[in-house]
This record gives sequence, structure tokens and C-alpha cells, in this order.
Amino acid sequence: MEPIEFEEPAKNHSQSTRIDTAANEKGKNSQFCSSKHEVIASSAHGLGAVNVRSSSGAGDIGKGSTWDDSDDANTKFDSKSLARKSWLRSSMSEKGNVNLGTIQGPCSQRQRLNGRSDWACMSGADEAASADKHEKNERLSREGAVMVENASTVLSKPLHRGTLEATRLQDANVMQPSSSALRNVEFHHHRTLLLTAGLDKTIRLFDIVGGKNHHVKSVFLEDLPIYKAGFCGDGSKILASGRRRFIYSYDIIHGSVERVLPTMNGKIRSLEHFVATPPGTSNPMLAFLGEDGNVPLISLKSMSCIASVKMNGSARSATFSSDGLQLMTAGEDGVVYFWDLRNQKRCIEKFVDQGAVAITSLASSACNRYLAVGSDLGAVNLYENTAVQKLSNRAERAGDREYFGNPNSGGLGDPGMCRSFGKRPTGTIFNLTTEVNEMNFNADGQILAVSSHLKRDSLRLVHAPSCTVFADWPSSKTPLQYVWSTAFSSCGDYFAVGNARGRALLYRIHSYGA
Repeated sequence: MEPIEFEEPAKNHSQSTRIDTAANEKGKNSQFCSSKHEVIASSAHGLGAVNVRSSSGAGDIGKGSTWDDSDDANTKFDSKSLARKSWLRSSMSEKGNVNLGTIQGPCSQRQRLNGRSDWACMSGADEAASADKHEKNERLSREGAVMVENASTVLSKPLHRGTLEATRLQDANVMQPSSSALRNVEFHHHRTLLLTAGLDKTIRLFDIVGGKNHHVKSVFLEDLPIYKAGFCGDGSKILASGRRRFIYSYDIIHGSVERVLPTMNGKIRSLEHFVATPPGTSNPMLAFLGEDGNVPLISLKSMSCIASVKMNGSARSATFSSDGLQLMTAGEDGVVYFWDLRNQKRCIEKFVDQGAVAITSLASSACNRYLAVGSDLGAVNLYENTAVQKLSNRAERAGDREYFGNPNSGGLGDPGMCRSFGKRPTGTIFNLTTEVNEMNFNADGQILAVSSHLKRDSLRLVHAPSCTVFADWPSSKTPLQYVWSTAFSSCGDYFAVGNARGRALLYRIHSYGA
């Protein structure tokens, strides 16, 4: 065994230090080292860069093998004892020798389980952008201030069908779990802030940064078991409602809580179900699901009823278009209604959902390309906007590779009011057997999350362009329990699941993000 030698260039120091690790005065275990030398170049301010060179002539770190051990070439293993190490058996020769430097199995296994490490190789521009982003995240978690800026464009490549690579992270609310089922989980529009709420009357905010989930704030509402809560408007306020005739408004910037009694044109027993317009709309509003098909529209600026629409039967679900100019409602009669909010709130179109007795859930993608309709039988019909489809085909023929979820893309992402959903669905999902309660599209509209809280582990992720379910995730071993709510982050790289145990499961989707 040869010692490690620390040498310094002759131009800086004339003395070299030799450390022999074989002799240990305190009786510690000896360290087996190969014949290597570390050359430490000193500078005027102290030690500079460290270059490790091997005796065999290998280059610097990253250019060659950083550790050569002559005993590795003679290492032998018993192939019978390696029943489960198929990657090692495939690297063994007929004599049982293994060259550990050529084995790629452990590296690929680590990348599959822990994700990629491209973030470690950063240029100067990436470092500056990362520092600016970290500063914004710190400000958001420390002050609760909302950085009102234009939503960043979701630049995502077309997602392939079949498989989806996802890794489970630490639970989002591990610092302060809920004591009841999480009826709501939602990411802030700037990705780092996650909201959780449930029947324990508490709104909790968590800062999601690199898998380290810090508790930011908790707001307890004494007289309101929360059925619905979410970010509204530009993201500076959180609204919470339940089986009451009033709602609560929490101002994130000032930290104030206000009890609001919205002015209604008719009588509504409770305000437990509502949907809000997407962020960035010019006229933010809420749509409450009332009785007998009445859907009152409440302005977020005045908190008063500005209009009301009425459909046949009872309203069980509603969703806004991405620009906030259209409202889609559905209910017990199995009909989807389209309401033009610019033209006296009139119904401009309606169609009967194929094969549905009652519609229990609606979801519209951010680029207005897809409309998902869930029924009480567990079937989900996916309708495609033919106007967007024509624009997409035209851009593809012209060689213009526009990204899916860009709302400012002048064509593919913003067809305006020219929406024409087909009367027949482009695809149907039959993977759920109970009533569909929750549906969410991710930011670019390529993934649809479908879930039901009436049956254990009833969650599926759908590849929207092909109308197929991802087969590998979630699997039978994914600890979902009874799923009550789901949410995608604004960049699509995080996926949160709220279950009946009060836990917010957090997963990293590797197809998105850096």
C-alpha cells in the first residue's frame, strides 16, 4: 500500500508534505488507497483548484477514471450468490473476474431512482437565473408577498404515451399534516407555494423548493369546515367556502382574514362549491353551483353578483375557459352547456355527453384544446377543440414547432371564441369504476389526472393527445389511499395528491422541469 502524497507547485512552495495513512496511532481501521497524488495549487488568497491525477496518467476529474485500484482487476465473485444482481453477472467474464470501472448498472439504477443530476452542471447564466429564482422563493416564503408578474411560458416537448417517469418525494405537508381528509390541494401560479385545506377548518401553506417542504403559514377558520379553497385572481388572495352562506377571504400580502357575505340575486343555502377564473383574466369572477340549475357569477372586485345563468336540472360541475370568457356547466341531465360571458351570459352551445347518465366533473385544458367530462359511472370522455386541432395541423405543416401550453402563441394556444368541440369524444377512459370526483389538466394540457374518492387508489393519469392511460404510474404499490384532491404545479414538474389520511403526497415528474 502506497501513501498519499500532497504536492504543491515549485513556484509557490518548495516544500511538499507526505502523509502516510498506513500508520494510525489510535488504532483506526486502515484505509486502502491506490497510488495517486493530489496536486494542490495554492494561490495568493489560499488554496486554489484541486486537480487529482492518477499514477497511470489519467487526466483531471471528469476527464478519466479518478480512482485506479490494481486489485479491482483480480476481484472475483461467486455467481451463485449474485441471484438478484443481474447487472453484475452480465459484467463478469468466464473466469469470474469483474472490472468495476466498466459497470454501468449502478449508475443507471441510481439515475432511475433519484432522477437526473444535470442541475449540477450549470453555466454562468444558469447560476444567475437560479440565484434570482431562489431569492424570489425566499421572499415568497418569508413575507408571504406575491410577485405579480407575467406567467412564464410552459416550454415542454411533446410527451410520449405509455410510460411516465415519476419519483416520490417527501410529503408536502410533512411539517404539519392535516387531521382530516384533504379536500383541496393547489399550487400557486408561481409554483413554489402549495395550499392544503380540509374539514379541520385550517388553511396551510407550504413552500415547495427542491423537495424540501417548509411550512409557511396556517390560518384557522373557527366556524367554517372547508369544502372548497383556492387561490383567486392574481394569486394574492385565498378564498375558502363551506356549507355556510358566507365565505372567508385571506390576503396573503397583509395576512388579514375577512368574512364576506356575497350579494346574491336568489337564495342559496350554502356556498360549498365554486370555480374561479384562471389567473390573468381581465374580469376575475367566481361561479357558485346553486340549486335548480342556477349558477350565480360573483365578481372578485366587488364581491357581488353580476349575473346568473340557468341550466336544466341541477348543476354539479363547472369550469372556465383559459381566457375566462366562457363558462361550461353540466349536471344531472348529462348535458354540457357553453355560456358566453361577454354576450349577456347566453347559452351558445350544448351537447349531450355520450354514454353518461349524470355528469359529475368537468375540466378544461389551459390551451383550450381539450374538454374532459366525467360521469357518475366512472367513464371519462375527452373532447378535442377542432379549431385548435386545425391550427395545430397548420403550424405543423408549416414547420412551426410551437409548444403546447403557450397562451401567447398567436394561433395554437389562443383560438379565441372560435371553439367547436365535436359531438363525439375523441377517446373514452374506462379505468375507474366509481363516480369521477376530481379532474385536472397539467399546465400544457398533455396530462389529465382523473380520480374518485369512493374507492381506494382510484387515480389515473391520462395521456391526452392519445387518450391512453400511463401504464407504469401509479402502480399497485403506490400508497395513494382514498384520493380527494390532485394538483399540478405551474411548470408541471410536481404533482400533489391529497388523501383521506390528511397527507399531501408529492411526486416529481421527470418529463418536465430542468
